[in-house]
Amino acid sequence: MAILVVNQGADWTKELYQATFDRAIPDRAYPPSGLIAHFAAPGEAGGWQVIDVWESEDAFRRFLEGTVKPAAQALGAPPFESKVVEVYNSLMP
Repeated sequence: MAILVVNQGADWTKELYQATFDRAIPDRAYPPSGLIAHFAAPGEAGGWQVIDVWESEDAFRRFLEGTVKPAAQALGAPPFESKVVEVYNSLMP
């Protein structure tokens, strides 16, 4: 079952997001296994948010723990919160 992940970092900036993204996915031609879609934007209350759709929670957790968190820690990034829900419906024309 596909999942929707909302990552929110109150103290994150566009520049910190981009530096982490560049470390985690150095070549966009080779996205992480299981990633369906990725979106990033400023958060409504400040900070930065990333919204992803993944094939499974296992695929997301592997990428988060094995790639994203080490990349963010190497940059001295503050923590962020991740919320995961199952996708009920989608439309990608």
